[in-house]
Amino acid sequence: MRVLKGQLIKQHRKFKNMTLEELADGICSVSYLSKIEHNTMIASDEIYRLLGKRLNIRLENLNEEFDEEIYKEILNWHEAIQLKDFPLMDELQEKCRLHLHKNQNIDLSNLYKVVHSRYQLTKTHKPLSKKITKELGDVLSQSSNEFRFLYYKTIGIHHFLSLEYKKTIHHFQCAEKMMEKLPHHDSELYYHFSLTYTRLRMYVESNYYANLALEEYQKSLTYSKITDCYMMLAINYNFLGVHDVAERLFHKLLKGSKEHLSVIDEGRIYHNLGYIYNNQKEYDLAVDHLLFALKLKEREKLSIVSTLYLLAETYHHLEDKQASRDYLSKGEEVANQHKDVKYQHKFYVLKHKMNQTMNDDTFIEMLEKTIIPDALSLNEYNDHKNYLELLAELYYERRMYKKCSMLFIEASRYKSTQIKEIL
Repeated sequence: MRVLKGQLIKQHRKFKNMTLEELADGICSVSYLSKIEHNTMIASDEIYRLLGKRLNIRLENLNEEFDEEIYKEILNWHEAIQLKDFPLMDELQEKCRLHLHKNQNIDLSNLYKVVHSRYQLTKTHKPLSKKITKELGDVLSQSSNEFRFLYYKTIGIHHFLSLEYKKTIHHFQCAEKMMEKLPHHDSELYYHFSLTYTRLRMYVESNYYANLALEEYQKSLTYSKITDCYMMLAINYNFLGVHDVAERLFHKLLKGSKEHLSVIDEGRIYHNLGYIYNNQKEYDLAVDHLLFALKLKEREKLSIVSTLYLLAETYHHLEDKQASRDYLSKGEEVANQHKDVKYQHKFYVLKHKMNQTMNDDTFIEMLEKTIIPDALSLNEYNDHKNYLELLAELYYERRMYKKCSMLFIEASRYKSTQIKEIL
């Protein structure tokens, strides 16, 4: 595809937040620059040289041809990012940067920028800056389908890291539509869909996309991603209450994927098995798995707050008051240290349950005025529903039947409301 210099000038001017007046100053008139940018005027080599110097890009003797080799290298870089192969990611990033220094084809340049943004997301695990999202958005309308697909997917991940899950779904849906125009399917998009729906506690939707991703990863024999998909399915079945299916999937991972299983994933599996056995009232078995999960998590310096909570809850069921209080105390300390509002509230509720003080006015007020709204704002829909039902039961005990009824109605419709908001 032939690239026009005016298009490149306009794009880089916008990248640098420069006005036409600022770029034209001392080089040419504003109207003349506008004609150059719209490709209705071919300027002299000297004007192109001066404009390029001010924008810090090469315009003279510009290689305007689309280079397939550079294109393939950028796609290889993106694949390394998807697989989180950090040494290869860094190596290919430098290769692509050097290639684009010599060949400034606008399609390749745009493709590099969007893949570089994904590279930053993967390296830092933090959202993109407003400047970068603006730069990417500014060239969206004039870019290729491949750029648009990668743009929507990358911005979706950006919103995911910002905990803006509804915006995430919207951008992934746009990416999915763009993918229909491409010659290949992107397994990772399906996986990210699944992950986001899990965060929204929409497990049926998550399983649908996890199965799509699994099918694609099995074709390419990408074992680490196959493990991720099975993990996602098992966790979803766990939360759906289909514990026997979840248990079988977790054991399948432990037995069949041992060589592809990281210590992190092993810790997650034992944690989830502990959760299953706790729900099945097999408390001794739950404790064994949770203690092993805690050991693995501590070894890898991972967050242990969720496992501490389950241990405190399980020991409470076992009526081991000392152990329950020890893990609750340790869990509260960790939750407070990391300002983890979700688990601060969960430990608060568990403590009052252990102390049998849930009927106290202070607890009910805290539950109604703080804990329930916080659960909703944190997108913890399942906790939000459970807290609503708990409050309803407490009002029922007080014979406040109207309030009780309203809370149960609100709890029962939280799922449909959530889906409606996303759609």
